[in-house]
Amino acid sequence: MKKEAAKKSVTSEKSKGKNAFLAQFFHSGSIDGIFCCIVFLLFGIGIIMMYSASYAYAGTNAEGGAGHYFRRQLLWGTLGLIFMFIISKVDYRILNGKLGVVFMMPVTIILMFVALLTNSDESIKRWIRIGSFSFQPSELMKFVTVLILAYVICILSDTLKTPRGKVCTPKRVKLSKFEKIFYYFIDTADKASILLLAIVAIFTLIVLIGKHLSGAILIFLIGMSMLWLGGVPKRWIVLVAVGVTAAVTLVVAKPQILTIFSDYAYERIAVWKEKTTVGSTTYWQTWQSLLAIGSGGPFGLGLGNSKQKLLYIPEPQNDFVFAVVCEELGFVGAIIILLIFAVLIIRGFMIAAKTTDYFGALLVSGIMLHIGLQIVLNIAVITDLIPNTGIPFPFFSYGGTALFILLCEMGVVLSVSRKSYLDKE
Repeated sequence: MKKEAAKKSVTSEKSKGKNAFLAQFFHSGSIDGIFCCIVFLLFGIGIIMMYSASYAYAGTNAEGGAGHYFRRQLLWGTLGLIFMFIISKVDYRILNGKLGVVFMMPVTIILMFVALLTNSDESIKRWIRIGSFSFQPSELMKFVTVLILAYVICILSDTLKTPRGKVCTPKRVKLSKFEKIFYYFIDTADKASILLLAIVAIFTLIVLIGKHLSGAILIFLIGMSMLWLGGVPKRWIVLVAVGVTAAVTLVVAKPQILTIFSDYAYERIAVWKEKTTVGSTTYWQTWQSLLAIGSGGPFGLGLGNSKQKLLYIPEPQNDFVFAVVCEELGFVGAIIILLIFAVLIIRGFMIAAKTTDYFGALLVSGIMLHIGLQIVLNIAVITDLIPNTGIPFPFFSYGGTALFILLCEMGVVLSVSRKSYLDKE
């Protein structure tokens, strides 16, 4: 009897040890059901609208017929949803250190340069292509920017002192030996600000080298927003804002300056200013987008009834898909979709505010900023408020890489929400 009891005790201890080991990497708490349902809703609406926008163009231009883009988007989306749930079970805090800095950052940078070196097209160097498979590493770079900035801001939270907004108050982070050395040399808020600005500048420049202007703009805006949330002194934010405003004003006034960097970038801005053809770039796509938005009226022409998608808007399944949404669902339908996105973003910030982990709060805030900024910039493009920069509309625009990574990011948010529920329990 004693031997059996001893065996049971040993087995019980092993079981506890195994469970404790697994508990380091996996969550057992509940996910935020509201956030998850909104993600499914946007995914469903997005893939329906992408199919509606794309079938005419696909039937004429794609080898797979009218359903070509829909099938590929559904495949990547399904894969993304599977990974979303897997990631939601994994403890997001494993990203706070070696996995994020030692693995994900260098791998993403290497992929960016692989895309740069393997593309013969001088105007577009943002894709890695292997047969029929293609991958856009700049989409991953958006998340890595959020991840690295969240990591560094956490290390320097004492130096930066006060975060802004509703993000939770930082607690002193337990630092590794490397991080302690790092923390020792960056001992003032100004030094921390310079370091963080340098990280944003480097990531923006890497994407810019790949001729992905819209991606570079988005990464810069995400980075600056996170720095503001993380407590970088206002004077640094104002200084950068003044410098960027001056540079943008100069470029808009004299777009030919951009020919030093890219004829394509110059043409985009010149076309936007002159509302006509400049070089090889035309105003046609933007003009057809405005016609689509205007013809939709208050309630739209009905699902599937867009006229501008019938080979008037070039590649309507991509960056201008929301123009087709406006035409088919009207102003009311478009506003409802934007309100759903607003609820998603607000719910995300609520998850960030509830968590007691500063890294998790920054991570979720950065992801929500990414979605919000991308929506604003996309709508600004299709309404001709800014030049056509090629920024996709989240969940709606065709693009397997973008949709897959976006759903993985939603998995990270759900992982943080599990941790919040466990802390509450």
